[in-house]
Amino acid sequence: MKIFTRLAALSTVALVTACSETPDDSRLQEKVIRGFYQQHLKAHNPGIPGADELKQLQPFLSPMLFALLSKASDAEARYRAAATDGVPPPLVNGDLFTSLFEGATSFSLDSCESENNRASCTVRFRYRASSSDAKDDSDESWRDKLLLVRQNQQWLIDDIEFIGNSQSAQTEYLTDTLNSIVNDYQ
Repeated sequence: MKIFTRLAALSTVALVTACSETPDDSRLQEKVIRGFYQQHLKAHNPGIPGADELKQLQPFLSPMLFALLSKASDAEARYRAAATDGVPPPLVNGDLFTSLFEGATSFSLDSCESENNRASCTVRFRYRASSSDAKDDSDESWRDKLLLVRQNQQWLIDDIEFIGNSQSAQTEYLTDTLNSIVNDYQ
């Protein structure tokens, strides 16, 4: 009888240990998404981030996405330096990391689906114009998907799928936008 009790106890411990991996992944995924968007909303800079903002965002980004953002930032700098008629418009107008041109004023994680070392996380965004801007009483809500990759036991943002709504400024993946900029302004 003692053997059955011990086997039951070991089975319970094994089951609890196996099930606890998912909540850990969920917390780590939420942590990276929350950190990324808190930093981005704090800076609230439109367009391609400069070197200082990139440095702040780097801990949340996969090496591939960080390298691509760095190349796009360098392309923007070359583009501006080559301009002969004053200050040219930015290569990307509006918010680069959400579907809405104005960006978001708040966000929350909806859900994540993980498989092996990849995850797809739906994030709910909201843009609410400040009350000081009497002309703009916008209140927009939408969802985008963040694609995460696990590297060295850490979840990192690898791409963003812009799902948005009918007001969306972007209709593809962040990496598509960045690759286009890098290729057009080498």
